[in-house]
Amino acid sequence: MTVVMPVFNGARTLRRSMDSVLDQSFPELELVVVDDASTDRTVSIIEEVAARDPRVRLVRRERSGGPAAARNAGIEEATGRYLAFCDADDLWLPEKLARQLALAETTGAALVYCGYHRVDAGFDGSAQDFTPEGRVVHVPTRLTLAGLRRRNVIGNLTAVVDTERTGPVAMPDIPGAEDWALWLRILGAGGTAAGIDEPLALYRAAQEGSHSSDRTRAIRAVWQVLREQERMPVPLAFVHLVTGSLAALRKNRI
Repeated sequence: MTVVMPVFNGARTLRRSMDSVLDQSFPELELVVVDDASTDRTVSIIEEVAARDPRVRLVRRERSGGPAAARNAGIEEATGRYLAFCDADDLWLPEKLARQLALAETTGAALVYCGYHRVDAGFDGSAQDFTPEGRVVHVPTRLTLAGLRRRNVIGNLTAVVDTERTGPVAMPDIPGAEDWALWLRILGAGGTAAGIDEPLALYRAAQEGSHSSDRTRAIRAVWQVLREQERMPVPLAFVHLVTGSLAALRKNRI
């Protein structure tokens, strides 16, 4: 089991995010933390945690390339059958991986996911002392390619990919939709997806200036995925773009 965590200047939240992965009830994992050319204390924090836990591996990039490039650098270093993703400002509840791996085993799904708590960007607690606040993002327990094309219901921090079923994977370099593009490729290649409609992770709402807070870029990215990757006709792509954008606006309200 490999968990990929990209980070760029994430010193404020990084340690707690790493701890939430290392404190999983499923302990047989490696945490590959990819530093995307940070200029704060990010690297020293990773090294401090790695010194006490040999499951942590640091990958350093000389130049910042954004989330997709950082995640792909981590994927290239992965040794586990299963791949999971947790950004350096998100948190996992202790049973997340165990619950999802059990679902993957029982369903044979190539991609499993779950619901999550959406919390304010200023949240400074840990996964261990979290008490529910903010809004729960619910997910369907089954998902088809057609449903996923309508909108991305899989939070990146919740996805677990079975690479024995998918073969090698990589996130397309489509800033703002790289994770969705990968999920679509998995289902488009015949993989199945299954979800747990319970919040097993905590997603911090995007801060101003962050990659995921740029809604204009996100809309362009959705259009690129629908037209270039999924090869949808313009009218159908436009319908999916509008309905997906409205759904995202509803989800992003706390």
